Amino acid sequence: MYKVINCSILTAYKISKSKKMFFCYTLDKENNKVKDYILTNDLRRYRNQYTNFKLVEIIQTDINTIKF
Repeated sequence: MYKVINCSILTAYKISKSKKMFFCYTLDKENNKVKDYILTNDLRRYRNQYTNFKLVEIIQTDINTIKF
């Protein structure tokens, strides 16, 4: 099952147009909004700075199911 992550429209647009491989992000204390993120190809470098990561390719295929 997928976990719903709330993000801004601008963030969703950047993810959909990105050529990077990974979306690394940290959620706020309520765990419902993206607090900080980076789009990168180097997961090893940023893995310890962010609490979660996903493949951009997977997000891009599911971006059509986002509800506003």
